[in-house]
Amino acid sequence: MKILFYIRKSKMNSNNLCPLTCRITLDYLRKEFSTGLFINPENWNAQKQKAFPFNTDNTQINTQLSLIKQEINQAFLFLKVQGRDFNVEDIYRQYKGETIKDDKSIRIFAEKKMEESIFGMYLNCSHRQINHLSLILSLTEI
Repeated sequence: MKILFYIRKSKMNSNNLCPLTCRITLDYLRKEFSTGLFINPENWNAQKQKAFPFNTDNTQINTQLSLIKQEINQAFLFLKVQGRDFNVEDIYRQYKGETIKDDKSIRIFAEKKMEESIFGMYLNCSHRQINHLSLILSLTEI
């Protein structure tokens, strides 16, 4: 998992401040969301992921970004410890304190379709193919 903060210069407000956006990346999938923070684009160091120079406003921004990153990492670790499959959307929902649906209906549907397709393949096999498959299976047991 990767967490990246960046500014959107195209969204500069009337005070010449840009919104700071967070991007979570997991398995090549991304989730972007607004941090609610704004910064002068000249005060943003993208490589260091920090506001500079160090003054009261920029220190507060850096502290908030550090807290966001820590909470996202906690959400990731919480989901990881549960031992179930999850994606970047689940990390975001956990970070926001939302409930994460375990959509078993889709999983059950997919498993049923897979079983049906395997059974269908079996029914469409000729006796010669079934005997060949039985031979292969018996050889693997030896």
